[in-house]
Amino acid sequence: MKKILIALVTATTLFGAPNGSGTDHRTMLMKDMRTMLDAMEEIQRGGLYSSTDDMKAGIKKLQSTLKTLESEEIKFILPKDQVYAYKFAQKTAHMLRLYSDDMIVFIEAGRMDEALDDYSQLLKQCTSCHIRIRNW
Repeated sequence: MKKILIALVTATTLFGAPNGSGTDHRTMLMKDMRTMLDAMEEIQRGGLYSSTDDMKAGIKKLQSTLKTLESEEIKFILPKDQVYAYKFAQKTAHMLRLYSDDMIVFIEAGRMDEALDDYSQLLKQCTSCHIRIRNW
């Protein structure tokens, strides 16, 4: 999965979209997607090494990118032939925020098994969006 994402980022960077208003939005989204990937890795690494500080930092990083998915600007990037894509992206952002907020509560309560269950749900949201919207 990571190799596919890196290949996609590289291809998009090299070949890019045509010049115009969509290019800036696409660049912003790709940057946020890389940040989301980094955040998910940081959360996982923190969980595996029992570092709640790393997990919280990863969650904060992930949540900082959700504004892109929640904004109207995402419409410029999503496939035009998929009518549901915008609503689906917003719903995914909402669920990512919900699970990540829940994760913080469990981390602070010392319930790591529940926090890692929320991490699993976060990953499912990412995968679901990539499968449906990006046709992977």
